[in-house]
Formats: sequence, C-alpha cells, structure tokens
Amino acid sequence: MIYKVLKKQNNSEMCFVCGIHNESGLNTSYYELENNQLIGVFKGHDVHQSYPERMHGGIVTALLDETIGRAVQTLDENIWGVTVEITVRFVKPVPLDQVLYTVGYVTNMRSRMFEGEGYVCNTDKEILATAKAKYFIQHVDKIVSDIDFVREQWIYVDDAKDSEVKSFDLPK
Repeated sequence: MIYKVLKKQNNSEMCFVCGIHNESGLNTSYYELENNQLIGVFKGHDVHQSYPERMHGGIVTALLDETIGRAVQTLDENIWGVTVEITVRFVKPVPLDQVLYTVGYVTNMRSRMFEGEGYVCNTDKEILATAKAKYFIQHVDKIVSDIDFVREQWIYVDDAKDSEVKSFDLPK
C-alpha cells in the first residue's frame, strides 16, 4: 500500500538510531504517514554487522524499539515512549549497505501506557523482522531534566536527500 508522508520528525544530536552526529549510529530519518504510522529510513554499515553482511540483532531491536516508541508522537509530539517490554521476531537476515525501512504504530493507548507493533522491511516490501512492545507514556519534560535538550538537541533536519520524499509503498 502507498502511504502519503505528512511530516518529517525531528532527529537528535547523539541518539544511536536517529542521531545526526553519532558516527557509529544509523542516522535514521523518520516520517509520519497519513495512517498514524511512523516510518524510519536507514542503511546499516559494516560497524553494525554480526554475521558477514548481516545487521546485528541487537541493532535491529534498537531500530524497532525507537520506531515503535516514537510512533506515539504521531498523536502528540510532546509524549515519548519509555520501553517496558519488547519482543522481536527475526524473519529473514537484515542486510547491510542497502536502504531499509522500519515501521511502527500504536495499537492500544491507555492513560499511562501504550502498546505498539512494527517491522523492518526492504525496498521489495519483504518483512525481515517484526516486534510488539509496551511503553510508559512520558512527557518530554519528565525524561529530559534539561529542557534545553529539546531546543538545542532535538532538531528538525531538512535533509536534501529526503526533500523529495512524498510517499512510501509498504507491505502493510
């Protein structure tokens, strides 16, 4: 299915998954889609390897955790998810050195917690890994004691390579 992009989410300075200045990180760009899904676009490199030419399972888990956890921001940009539990199922090897997508969405919202699901897929729409997770709902002010973090390190990045992104064709 083709989903229209509504807006690009912020990146942080040093986050392993979305940090723009973390040299060992994945530099994932996140986009909110019209169906309240969140998609991350990333590419793993040799530093993210486990077996030859495969991304380490812990890094795949980190991608899914970050994506599902921040999918709640499609509903309220000031709410962040704090991980309680995540279960990952690895379906196929996750390759390195090619563009991949991670998709997350909220499946159940309560007053203090939410649940979500997500997956990692390639550009051929093959699902490589799936996850289900639970998160505490936290306002950004409760997570970050220094509110300057939000102003100085949680930033919108108008990425030239992403400026033409209008929609994504996803498996589900």
